[in-house]
Amino acid sequence: MFESVIEKIKNARKVAIFNHESPDGDALGSAYALKLIINALGKQAEVFLRPGDERTREYKLIKGTENSGLKIRDCDLKIAVDCADLERLGEMKEFFCGNTAAIDHHFTHAEFANSTLVVPDAPATGEIIFDVAEKLGVRIDKDIANNIYTAIICDTGNFKYSSTTPKTHMVAARLMEIGIDIASLSKQVFDTKSFGYFKAYKKGIDNLELFADGKIAVLSITEADFLELGVDEVLIDGIVDLPRSIEGVEVGVYIRERAEGFKVSLRSNGDTDVAEIALVFGGGGHKKAAGCLIKSSLKEAKQSLVQEVEKQLK
Repeated sequence: MFESVIEKIKNARKVAIFNHESPDGDALGSAYALKLIINALGKQAEVFLRPGDERTREYKLIKGTENSGLKIRDCDLKIAVDCADLERLGEMKEFFCGNTAAIDHHFTHAEFANSTLVVPDAPATGEIIFDVAEKLGVRIDKDIANNIYTAIICDTGNFKYSSTTPKTHMVAARLMEIGIDIASLSKQVFDTKSFGYFKAYKKGIDNLELFADGKIAVLSITEADFLELGVDEVLIDGIVDLPRSIEGVEVGVYIRERAEGFKVSLRSNGDTDVAEIALVFGGGGHKKAAGCLIKSSLKEAKQSLVQEVEKQLK
């Protein structure tokens, strides 16, 4: 499974690393951990983000973000990290060509690279990056450990999601032994919110709607709402869990307006496979967490989503 991608890294001299649009903690932590791992092999590497991707709270926790000056055109290998399909690279997809590889954990992964390493059972791509480091014979230092741990806690909800496995805890233990400050990382990711976050949270509660006898909760925030609140959307990513936190809700839906349409995040509390719902709208993800983009009015987006969720519930 690992051989092809490992060989590509070993044979490369300069590596360009990409992740998905609006990168979360797993996408950022995995990408920059891989950059540092490749640097440890004596090779050049750089993570190429889109404008604005540095605004997130998670980015501030990542090590190795200093720009090396490496240009994409000079790279002989391009690696996509935590990205389920080519479109998720956004404006960076035009540069993803030539000698390519992908490292991902989404079971809906659509192969778009020359070599693909996908481990659907891994709760975070960061856990796969840990294995990549070991197979490359790279000693994981404090900075690499920091990035991998950040990636893992962000995609496991600090180890509380059902995707967390015994291996995840063993990997975390190895990273703790290296000496990272897990208390500080967890506090900054999960327990520190801006005042703007709580303003948006209040707005979200005001906009919450229940359907299917309370089994579906839908939270929607429009661009006008964000402008009124004076809040940057990327800084309130945790609000995605609000709808499914309501007692009796089986599927939580978070809809926020974007220039290109309505971005939708789906979360499941039970057996409902939200990845199947997302696929209907051209998206994807995991059984318990998935997303898509709907180009319609907010009213139509809500209606079509609720109808599809109800089908899955039945």
